[in-house]
Amino acid sequence: MSQKRQITLTVPRSFQLPSLYLEAQEDQIALALALGAEGVGYMNKQASTAAQTDLQEQAIKEATREIERTATALQTKLKRAEEAARASALRVEAMEQEASSLRAQIHRELTASFETLVQAKEDQIRQATDVANRAIESVGKKVEGLQNSMTKTFASSKEKGSLGEMIMEEFLKKAYDCSVEVISKEAQTADIRMIRALAAYFWEVKNYTRMVSKEEVEKFKRDLRLHPDVCGGILVSLRQGIVGHNKGGDVDLEFLEDGRFILYLGNFMSHEDPVFFLQTLRPFFECIEASAKPLKDDSDAIRALQIKATLITNLLRNHKESVTKHKNSLVGHKRRMDTMFAEFQGYVLEADAQLQTILRVAMGGDSDSSDAFCEVNSKLDPKVFKKGCIADYAEERVREFIKWFLRVTEPAEAAQLEIKDLIEQGKAQFSDKFVRGLREEVFQETTWGKGSRILTGFRFLPSL
Repeated sequence: MSQKRQITLTVPRSFQLPSLYLEAQEDQIALALALGAEGVGYMNKQASTAAQTDLQEQAIKEATREIERTATALQTKLKRAEEAARASALRVEAMEQEASSLRAQIHRELTASFETLVQAKEDQIRQATDVANRAIESVGKKVEGLQNSMTKTFASSKEKGSLGEMIMEEFLKKAYDCSVEVISKEAQTADIRMIRALAAYFWEVKNYTRMVSKEEVEKFKRDLRLHPDVCGGILVSLRQGIVGHNKGGDVDLEFLEDGRFILYLGNFMSHEDPVFFLQTLRPFFECIEASAKPLKDDSDAIRALQIKATLITNLLRNHKESVTKHKNSLVGHKRRMDTMFAEFQGYVLEADAQLQTILRVAMGGDSDSSDAFCEVNSKLDPKVFKKGCIADYAEERVREFIKWFLRVTEPAEAAQLEIKDLIEQGKAQFSDKFVRGLREEVFQETTWGKGSRILTGFRFLPSL
């Protein structure tokens, strides 16, 4: 027996109850209620979906219209911005042209002002130089007049000699830090004895108005032979030359038979700075003091001494000319006055180093003398090397490197030499750092430029 359930439904008053619900069985009534409920639910869902679709379409249309309005406004703003950018670009271009014109005008004004300033400074330097030259010339004339007056005052030979000794004594005391003593009153001696730390020297001073005669030279040699304790002698003629030794440069050198030297200095007072000239002879005295024992009295030894005397005389003359040239460059220079003194000192030190080295070699054996002649006389290619001959390089290691380099290489126009190969060949004698450091000191930039790894114009000899 099936179970039944009774339900109560509330409907509008106007609702007409279908006859099915009055006549049909309970199962049919339940089915009709279920179907009706599903139909109503489906209809409600369809109605809701339709309503949502209408709302979405309306929202899309509204959004599209809003986007179009926004795009139109943006296009309008973009056009305005482009117009403003074009106007700004035109203004910037005009400002740049104006700035360029102003820079050119300022550059012209500054250039004119700077040139005016430089010209004014050059005029001041020129005026100061002229004033200094006039003052120096005036002082020189006064000194020369005073010397002439003193020479006339001391009319006798004895008084002239005393004046010359006084002048030379003062020069020597200023030039050398050593003992300087006038000994002219002693019999069979020179005028002045100079005693350095390692040796003593005779100075004979002649203040003649004529050339010093050969008899005076022989007398000085005799006095030197009577005093074997002195290392050598210097014969100075203040105002004239010396017979037999009046060669170019007024400098000559001679050796006695026992190996001691005589240095002849003619026209000594003609030097612009006599004290400075005496100071340049320091390397000569140092090399003499460091030299070997005197040679024996035989013809070969005398010839060797004559060769060395010729070499040293030429070196002294060249040294004097070099120092005078560097000093004149100091006096005549205008724009680098602050650095010229340091450069001048460097020139003097370089010249002293060259003189010391070559004199030391010259006072050695025949082999060393031959090497010295080779270094002085060998000419270097100015397109390759910065100096004219090997002897112009002050450091001995640099000279040894150049001689080694010339032995192991040969010039070749289109050849190139790897620096690493050069270092490898010379590693037994020269370090890597030393060889690389020579590029600016020894070679021209066209041959071995800064930073280059190749030496152009050379190759190793085929035997290497």
